Amino acid sequence: MPDVFTPLREQLLAAGVAPRHARRYVAELRDHAADLAEEEQAAGLAEAQARARALQRLGTPDTLVRAMVARGDFRSWGARAPWAVYGLGSMLGLVMTYGLAIAAVAAIVETHRASPTARPILPDWFDSAFATITYIHGLALPLVLAAAFAIMATRQRMAVLWPSIALLIIGILGGAGVLDFIRPADPNAPMELEIRLALSSPWPGMHNCLRHIAINLLLTLAPYIAWHVWRKALNECSGPEDDVPLGSGSQLT
Repeated sequence: MPDVFTPLREQLLAAGVAPRHARRYVAELRDHAADLAEEEQAAGLAEAQARARALQRLGTPDTLVRAMVARGDFRSWGARAPWAVYGLGSMLGLVMTYGLAIAAVAAIVETHRASPTARPILPDWFDSAFATITYIHGLALPLVLAAAFAIMATRQRMAVLWPSIALLIIGILGGAGVLDFIRPADPNAPMELEIRLALSSPWPGMHNCLRHIAINLLLTLAPYIAWHVWRKALNECSGPEDDVPLGSGSQLT
């Protein structure tokens, strides 16, 4: 028997209802429909007719969705303020990736300092470790961050615009970041950790920057847009059902 509540959940998500609220609402509707079916059976209807009648009494999917959306507090923050979640949120996430990279370098430096005021004596493997940190910062962390936003947008059935903007921000700014550790020739001079964007003049490390940006976007933005286009085409093929009562041609499951 077809499950008439799964399409309803998809409509709720597409309308901006948070996934946890949509899941709970659909579960409550299932229980309510089961109770109505029992009432109809007690009134003398056959089981199949009672189920169909119970679904009809619930109303059309459009009516049920509007009743939920009317409660604004049930909408996800991604639907209420996408500019904040996907615009500012993506930039905040990038700041956190820079913070993680800086913290990792600082931890290595500080653990090789004999005293709080002494100059650190860096190990032979420091350059390899720093190269690994910069690689993770410029490629791995942006991919993880972008995947998190893509998964969140997918769960919430967000329109493609704002999640795509978030993936663009993460892919470009995440891949363009350059970390340099400067060890001056003067033993008394302080060591420096420099952070800059390879997209700014004089374009240091442009080759690696473009490679990281391309990888980030190919592995995040391109699949996300392709999935969104495929899902939209699939939904269009299935056809709208907003004005069809839940009980029309379906049975309660």
